Amino acid sequence: MRTAIAVSSAHPGLPFLGTRHIARGLRDQVEVLLAQTPDVELDFTGVNISQSFADELVGLLLLRRTPAVLERLVFKGCSDSVKAVIEFVVADRYDEYVRTRAH
Repeated sequence: MRTAIAVSSAHPGLPFLGTRHIARGLRDQVEVLLAQTPDVELDFTGVNISQSFADELVGLLLLRRTPAVLERLVFKGCSDSVKAVIEFVVADRYDEYVRTRAH
């Protein structure tokens, strides 16, 4: 069973989510749900995000849980700019993951 989180719930009424602080609370919720459910849907409908927000939310999940966590996250309602930010963060953190674990 997939559980959905509206990213806008991190700070209701704010159309741009730009800080790590706001993302941290949302990431904590995602961590709990990943322990309880097979998939977590992140619904970005109606919000834009900064690179810092995306890194705190998605980038740190990738580093902490391995890139396989991406198979359990579903991204919904992403504008083109949100997609671009998430793709950049994922690529950057994936490279870091590989670099720091290669011996």
